[in-house]
Amino acid sequence: MSVATDLASATGQCIQAAAAVIGLGAIWWQIRESRKTSDVQSLQAFLRDAKEHENALLRATTEDEQHQAFIEFLNFLEAYSAAINGGLFPRVTSDIVREKIVEAVAMITEAEAWHGKLAAAITSKTTFKCLKIFMRREKPAISAAIRARAALSK
Repeated sequence: MSVATDLASATGQCIQAAAAVIGLGAIWWQIRESRKTSDVQSLQAFLRDAKEHENALLRATTEDEQHQAFIEFLNFLEAYSAAINGGLFPRVTSDIVREKIVEAVAMITEAEAWHGKLAAAITSKTTFKCLKIFMRREKPAISAAIRARAALSK
């Protein structure tokens, strides 16, 4: 082979390598943007579900409706506690979900009327297992939320 042929071949390989790097960068960017969209959708779904469960509790007028709404709210908290405990959310979504669960647990802790319903809902050692793990880990944050709520009510 001649020097010109070798140079042309080397130039072609460099161009191919550069195109591959640019292609990988484009794929990375597309995956990143897709992930952001997915994260926003997860956060919106959580906020929508939280609002629905809270509204169901507020709208419940009979004892049976209140009991059903409360159990569903606890199951909602359990599911999202599992997601937080398992690290299934990205940072921003995780922070918002964590804060919402902390506030909900603080509210339940303060509302003694719900304590009996909560005790009745626990039917085995594994009932609300993920919520228990979350509560143990987040005990300082829950205590701080209770103190903050008490200070606001004074």
